[in-house]
Amino acid sequence: IPESDDEVERMLATLAWWFSKLLKHTGKVLKPFNSVLGEQFFCHWEVPREGDIISNGLQGTATSSATDVSAANATNNGALRVEYITEQVSHHPPVSAHIYRCQERGIEAAGIDHISAKFTGLSATVAAGSHCKGIFVTLTKRDNEAYVCTHPTANIVGWLRGSLKVQCVETSYIVCAKTKLATIVEFKEERWFGKNKDNVSGRVFRYDPETQAELIPTWRLKDIPKSCPTVATFSGNWDKLVSAQREDNPSGSANATRTLIDMSSLQVVDKIVKPLEEQGEMESRRVWDPVASKMLQGKFSDATKLKRIVEDAQRERTAARNDRGEEFVPALFKPDYSNGRPELLETAPINL
Repeated sequence: IPESDDEVERMLATLAWWFSKLLKHTGKVLKPFNSVLGEQFFCHWEVPREGDIISNGLQGTATSSATDVSAANATNNGALRVEYITEQVSHHPPVSAHIYRCQERGIEAAGIDHISAKFTGLSATVAAGSHCKGIFVTLTKRDNEAYVCTHPTANIVGWLRGSLKVQCVETSYIVCAKTKLATIVEFKEERWFGKNKDNVSGRVFRYDPETQAELIPTWRLKDIPKSCPTVATFSGNWDKLVSAQREDNPSGSANATRTLIDMSSLQVVDKIVKPLEEQGEMESRRVWDPVASKMLQGKFSDATKLKRIVEDAQRERTAARNDRGEEFVPALFKPDYSNGRPELLETAPINL
């Protein structure tokens, strides 16, 4: 993302990364464990320097990094290190704070996970909760150039068929006040012979942060005023291929359509996590390993009993704090995350 000196290319690279995080919605719909208060998780990835995922996505060759990372993990030969740090900072409502960072490249993405779910007879709708303001991407080597990226709303359908699928709907936004660029991503709920085509389209445009910043989250594509010149457009299928086209003609040549990102070529990269014996007692795999082990063995009754033990232990810790008149204090993050942008404590015990 931070490599190009062209601010429009940096916005398009941020957009390509934003689409890449939707990869998790293209597979099976699974229910995670219900994190306990104070639960932590640490991991990192070793990413090859040549042909990284976002650059290749912009050039239409989005496969090499996603498939070659396992080799980089084995050799660790000059690879870029990307770290992930998260902590459950509230249980009622369930809220977790997280940060991704690549310190060498000077890029960080921070946010709050908090969802709002609504169920109907035929589908479930999952949207960002009140604590979630999006993901804040900061380029520290670009004078802290910051991008606020909001999440799409998701419908989970297929309950009657017994085959669940995620459909992204409504509108998302990426806004950068420093470059005065904004992006609107609009998901189309079109259907073709009963199947959703997962269409998406959008525009990158210039705006006035002083007068239009608060208006942008209320706009759809049709609402972008003529006073906001379009610099790029994009369209495609969010779970397959999205193409982009520059509209501001920076090189003086014809504005060719190019691949922004090819989702069908990407794969989830294996994360690198410390061995169980080197993890703290509040780290996810230490907390849930007994339960997960029984589930993998098909001993679901035993797994349920162990799950109750984990949950009862949390209730006992909460009761003990209440008896002492103490509030829960996160171990990794500053306690005030009301702006949706969590900050790590300088003294955070990060186990990477």
